[in-house]
Amino acid sequence: MLMTLKDGYEAYIDRCVFKSEDDFRADGPVLGWLGSDDRPVESVADRLTAQIISRRPNGHLDVWGPLSETGFEHLSLDDALTLGFTTTEYQAGLRHRLLRGLLLQNEEELSAETEPPADEWEAASREGLGDWTEWNPVRRVPYPLEAGFERNEVIGWAAANMLGGEDFAEDRFHRETIVRDRDTGAVSRSGVRLKECGIESLSLRDALVLGFTTSDYQTALRVRILERRHIVDEADLETSRLPPMAVRHGLETYGRDCSYRIGKGFLWTRENWEKERALREWVSRVERPRTMKPISRPWEDLPTLSF
Repeated sequence: MLMTLKDGYEAYIDRCVFKSEDDFRADGPVLGWLGSDDRPVESVADRLTAQIISRRPNGHLDVWGPLSETGFEHLSLDDALTLGFTTTEYQAGLRHRLLRGLLLQNEEELSAETEPPADEWEAASREGLGDWTEWNPVRRVPYPLEAGFERNEVIGWAAANMLGGEDFAEDRFHRETIVRDRDTGAVSRSGVRLKECGIESLSLRDALVLGFTTSDYQTALRVRILERRHIVDEADLETSRLPPMAVRHGLETYGRDCSYRIGKGFLWTRENWEKERALREWVSRVERPRTMKPISRPWEDLPTLSF
């Protein structure tokens, strides 16, 4: 997909970026925005058009960006918090690229992307066909609201000696968490296992508290948006980090359409049946949810840990 950048040249924008945790460590931590005196500053007029200062592992400072040309995928969870992005904004930046193969260009576009579609026509133009009448909220594009993330904070994993927990589960996706109500200070179990709500339902801070990496978080959101499901266990997370080359090519080409066909029981066209076998088998390797429930919008009725 081609995109005209600010200085007039065209560049190919990948829909999917598969960065490992080693990549983020090699990039080094972000120190702040580039100020007028070439020093880090905490705020700028437009965060998507400003350059960023990082400290590389060798101690040297590096100036890069802006995000309108690189994308949010190159920000670790810690970096996003350092630069003042909310969880809602961070997910909006990743979501826009996954859905449309484009990068957000300014604060106005970022603000618009944080809001869910207002009607079926807007949903189709932003997400593709099929979501507006989708009965299963997990198969719809998530638009988490920041107010939901602010309600509770995750303080750790639930264990057998914490508020009546069951035996400690080795697989994090089969465990509940302990959350604190920010208004009352009350501590309770989350009441939902991670495999039922997904890493992407955690705020950036909560994901870090639980020990998840940026690679974990970005992988979970990519699977949720393109494959229309949650990561279900540790093995699934590890496998999903870097799909085979043929699958990556298919995800890049079809985006969410690949899982729409599988989820609706549609067959691929005759000419693509064998050509895209690897993609079909990849998208269908985990059983899709089948229990019917009333249709609701994705920001209204989704079980989560943080919101």
